[in-house]
Amino acid sequence: VCGNGIRCFAKYSIERGIARPDGLGLRVETLAGIQTVIPMTEGKNVVGARVAMGQPRLRPEDVPVILDAPPTERVGEAVVNYPVEIENTPLRLSFVSMGNPHAVAFIEQPVHQFPLHNIGPQMEHHSMFPKRVNFEIVNVESKGHLRARVWERGSGETMACGSGACAIAVAARILGLTDYKVDITLPGGTLNIEWDGEGEVYLEGDAVEVFEGEWGGS
Repeated sequence: VCGNGIRCFAKYSIERGIARPDGLGLRVETLAGIQTVIPMTEGKNVVGARVAMGQPRLRPEDVPVILDAPPTERVGEAVVNYPVEIENTPLRLSFVSMGNPHAVAFIEQPVHQFPLHNIGPQMEHHSMFPKRVNFEIVNVESKGHLRARVWERGSGETMACGSGACAIAVAARILGLTDYKVDITLPGGTLNIEWDGEGEVYLEGDAVEVFEGEWGGS
C-alpha cells in the first residue's frame, strides 16, 4: 500500500476517464486490502484526495517485528518506546503496520540533522524486522503538528510517505503526543492525518501532475 501513490493513481485514472468514482468515492484494491479514495476537485481536475487507509495493526507479529527482549512499554497491543541502539545512537521505537511495517522514533534532535542515510539502511535490514521496515524519525512541534523524515524499505530516503505519515500519527496518538487530527510535514510537503484511536486512519493530501511523457519501449 502507498498513501501517496494511491492519490496519484486516483487523479490519473479519474482525469483520463479510466475510472469514475461513485457517491462513496473510488475503491482501489491493493495487497493491503481495498482502499477508498475521495477525490477533491477544482472543475474537472482532481487536486487532492482523502484516503481511507484501513485500521492499523499493532501486535508485534502483525507488523512484523521480532523483539530481542520483552517489551518494557505497551499500550494495549502496541509495543512503544522499545530501546534500540545503532552506531551509538539510542532510539526508542514504536511499531505499527499500515499494511506494511513501520518503526517510528520520536526524537529531540531536529530531524534535518539526524544521520538518516547512515542509520536508515541499518534499521531497514535489522534482524528484528523479518520483512525489513520503513523507519520514521519525528519531531513533535505541537499537539497538531509533527515534522518527519522517512527511510523507506527498498527506496531509501523519500520526500514523503503516506503510509509512514499514518504510522507516525497512530504512534503519536497512542503515546498521547497528539489529538485525533494532526498535520505531518515531510520534505515533500504536509499531509493531514485523522485517527480516532480505534477505526480507520484517514490521510488527506495534494495530487499534482508534474509531467507527462511517452515511453517507446525497448
